[in-house]
Amino acid sequence: MDTILAFIEQYPFITAMPSIAGLFVALGMLLLSERWQVHVLALIVLYFFVGLLHTRVIRPEVALVKALMGWLICLALHVTGRYIDQHRKEGARKAEETVKSVAPRYRWLPPLPPDGPLRSLVLLVTVVLAYAAAVYFPLPQIPRDLGMACYLLAVGGLLLVGMSESSLRVGIGLLVFLSGFDLFYGALEPSLVVTGLLGAGNFLLALAMTFLAISQATVEEKGV
Repeated sequence: MDTILAFIEQYPFITAMPSIAGLFVALGMLLLSERWQVHVLALIVLYFFVGLLHTRVIRPEVALVKALMGWLICLALHVTGRYIDQHRKEGARKAEETVKSVAPRYRWLPPLPPDGPLRSLVLLVTVVLAYAAAVYFPLPQIPRDLGMACYLLAVGGLLLVGMSESSLRVGIGLLVFLSGFDLFYGALEPSLVVTGLLGAGNFLLALAMTFLAISQATVEEKGV
């Protein structure tokens, strides 16, 4: 922990625009991919950069705890995804055969959704909206770049919820939205009580999301 905090103190510029660029990459991974493995990796990246941004408004030790709590949620999502995969082996096998037969030259590429160009446009629109909101409707008591990060997470999370059909993806969108709210409210009230309540809320949401995702997979399996 001391090494990480010393690195942040030595290179404080990474808690500014580089972290916002990292959030953009994480949102792109969430929007442009439908694989749960990519989603978990994107959330790990997202919580890392959100933790870096938190160091500007709260104590670095508390910001690191927030990042660790987010990574624990990612661990729960990983276990849930593996459990769902075990109940969809037959469907996954058929999907792999279809991908191999359609695009044998590009087996190393991750499968992209058919509406990939539309999702890319939505991602760019999200960045434009977040930048415009940060300029014309700045959030109180926080710098403009942090306000842009809050808007980016909030708008990106809501779009993920609106464009998702599965319970797992909807829950991930809500987690992204709550990350933006946590970053904003943590700057307004940087107390340990608020940090604990927001962390408990994220954990409860993750538990509800995993329960609904497993229930949905079980119902689909019985229907098949």
